[in-house]
Amino acid sequence: MADLVGMADMNDPGKMWDARYAGEKTVYGTGPNAFFADVLKGLSQGHMLLPGDGEGRNAVHAAASGWSVRSFDASEVGVKKSGDLAALRGVTVQAEVGDCRTWEPGERFDVVGLFYLHLLPSMRPDFHHKVQGWLKPGGLVVLEGFGPGQLAFGSGGPKRLDMLFSEAMLRRDFSGLEVIQCETVGVDLDEGPNHQGPAEVTRLVARTAES
Repeated sequence: MADLVGMADMNDPGKMWDARYAGEKTVYGTGPNAFFADVLKGLSQGHMLLPGDGEGRNAVHAAASGWSVRSFDASEVGVKKSGDLAALRGVTVQAEVGDCRTWEPGERFDVVGLFYLHLLPSMRPDFHHKVQGWLKPGGLVVLEGFGPGQLAFGSGGPKRLDMLFSEAMLRRDFSGLEVIQCETVGVDLDEGPNHQGPAEVTRLVARTAES
């Protein structure tokens, strides 16, 4: 699940994303998000959660880098493709079908990664607050999504300003964490057919207290 959650039938987001992921090819490619891959290089391996991980590109990369990985997505098709990609790469990912409104992990994580998980403004703050409770002491949230300026580009993302990430929005949503990095930058996306070309993205790295 990625950048259009909440824009269609929110009573059954899995159905929407099943249709999106139904083709044989991946929608957002098989390689990891570049920012995510770069951040991982500086971290010691641990236990990670990736909500809305779609077809599994980020989860599989993290598992191949030595992390213990759980992920969930509303799409059964996406979760199956995630499992297929993990098997192809020879790694293990605990991928589950779940809705971000109701899913609960029952454990805590060293890192929670949120990539292009754009939610309706009525849902987003509560979900971001819930994510903070899923972190171990000293745990990190790592996030990248489209910024407000993405409305000027055709490289992906929702066409609603209130579903795009501003720095102020993320600082407010994650106000209980220590913000290590929060910035909006221009990038050239190359992430499968649905994320291609110039884009504006907002990035966040934030940490819980050590105890």
